[in-house]
Amino acid sequence: MGWLWSSSDSSPAKNNLDPSLRDFLANEAPTGPKPSLPSKPAPAPAKTPETPKPSSSSPASTPPTSAVPPQSQFKDGRYADLWRNYTPQEVLDERGKTEQDKLRDIVDSYNNRKRDVGRVALENCALEYLEQYNCFKNPSWYQVSTVCHAETRKFNKCYDLQTKFLKALGYLTMERRTEEESERIQMHADKLYQQLVEQEKLIQKAREEGKPIPKFESVLSKQNLDNTVAGKSGGTADGETDIWSQLTQAKREEYEKKLSSLPPEEQEIEKRMLIGELEAQSGMVKKVGAVFVEERINRMKRKEAGQATIGDTIKHLWGWK
Repeated sequence: MGWLWSSSDSSPAKNNLDPSLRDFLANEAPTGPKPSLPSKPAPAPAKTPETPKPSSSSPASTPPTSAVPPQSQFKDGRYADLWRNYTPQEVLDERGKTEQDKLRDIVDSYNNRKRDVGRVALENCALEYLEQYNCFKNPSWYQVSTVCHAETRKFNKCYDLQTKFLKALGYLTMERRTEEESERIQMHADKLYQQLVEQEKLIQKAREEGKPIPKFESVLSKQNLDNTVAGKSGGTADGETDIWSQLTQAKREEYEKKLSSLPPEEQEIEKRMLIGELEAQSGMVKKVGAVFVEERINRMKRKEAGQATIGDTIKHLWGWK
């Protein structure tokens, strides 16, 4: 459409127009310079360095922070006045949420994390799942006779252990983390599973050859947990003691009885998985408690200002503090 603003009458496209339309465009075409983006601010002129004056009372000056938020595409300061009062959309959405909305978000976030654990475990077991799928789709005579038992058992074992490793490494916790951190936990869980499979092969080989059974360190040792982002906060002995101390005596005895019924090589894995689940549940409880505290403070403010709602009155009658 650049020919609309051209002052030349020799344009081929313009000459092919109807005479009345050509006259209309000639009369209505805008005149003057075309609008353009504001130019990049000119750099400040260099100042002659001056000898600093000694001063013992003046505090050290800090460099001014940029007024342009990261959402702006112009990092050189253009449109800084328009961004001065900008508020991100997620902040506005958070301000408009009620206590019920915040509680629903916490529960939904926890449920989403639980679904993510299953999805990520399935991704790590993609090869085992493909073997099972191909067995059911095009089985051999031997696989028909066994109903793909070996392939199904291999996939179920992979999925179960990958799920436990992810929980033990902190994938279920409610803390915010980047995609890179989540991917790191996923890759480390798969690495631990492959390490466990290799150890089982060596043990089986030693039994077949009549050699002494090799001893291996647990794949969920403190060192392996510390190699991940989430493991640094939940894999320590202090964190473990704190989690167990939050349980009632009956619940603790129930967990200890469950662990004692497992083989020794599975007890550490199951224990770390339980700790990961308890840490995630504890984090959700803390977030819910923070919402109730905030709701209580808001109720007290409304009561002092004489703006208590019907819901505030009902909660007071029910004994809410």
